[in-house]
Amino acid sequence: MATPTGEVRRVADIVLSRILSGAYPCGLRLPSEAALAEELSCGRSTLRESLRYLAGLGLVKSRRGSGAMVLDFRREGAPALLPMYIQLGRFDAPAGDLAREMLRIRTLLASEAVRLAARYAKPEKLGEARKLLAAAPALEHDPAAHALNELEMYRALVAASGMWPAMWMVNTFWAPLRDMNTLFAPAMGSVQTGFQETMERLFDLIAAGEVEAAVVHINDYFAPVDAKLIGIIEQALGGAAKRTAQEVGGAAKRTAQKGSGTAERNDT
Repeated sequence: MATPTGEVRRVADIVLSRILSGAYPCGLRLPSEAALAEELSCGRSTLRESLRYLAGLGLVKSRRGSGAMVLDFRREGAPALLPMYIQLGRFDAPAGDLAREMLRIRTLLASEAVRLAARYAKPEKLGEARKLLAAAPALEHDPAAHALNELEMYRALVAASGMWPAMWMVNTFWAPLRDMNTLFAPAMGSVQTGFQETMERLFDLIAAGEVEAAVVHINDYFAPVDAKLIGIIEQALGGAAKRTAQEVGGAAKRTAQKGSGTAERNDT
């Protein structure tokens, strides 16, 4: 599913934000196309394309003749929701728990990429992943670019395995992981000491077909990395939640003030 751009993306982001924030709750039937297009200052064709994108994310379901209904994004949502969900900061779990589980999912995905490559990849198929590893030292001054290169390396390992259904699953998570890396990049700090040597050893294990040893090796690498990152991510998530609470409180205050002003005018 291609990510929209331009006006389609603008309209989709507005509706998406309203759904994730609760302004459009689960079960709500959205306003008519004409009314919503007018409110959002867009054409009806743009609105339809935006709603099709949101339907692909598990946010809305459209039926001919009855409009679009909001779905429960918690149960029906897709991984592509993650960046906006984080930015909005309206979490159903403590920030620390969310940070811990996000890192665990990342580690599981990377570990599975390593397992697939060690189990199925021929040594000559590791060329793309090795090129990405060779490029890593030149990126050490830019932790965000280095992390993106590392993500691409794990993706290349899955491709090397030739297990294409697994590759398709990785593609589903790739864009959200990339976007999350961009969100947290300012706080990432320096590249993990010994990264290059650790990964070169990993590739030796993969090329030798040492499946269990390769998986243990990558998990041992992530343990200290995650211990460092969890506090950073928890703080960032907590900050997002705090900003959202302040925004919600400010909006409620403005609404109350507006209502009070209206009442005073009516009394007059």
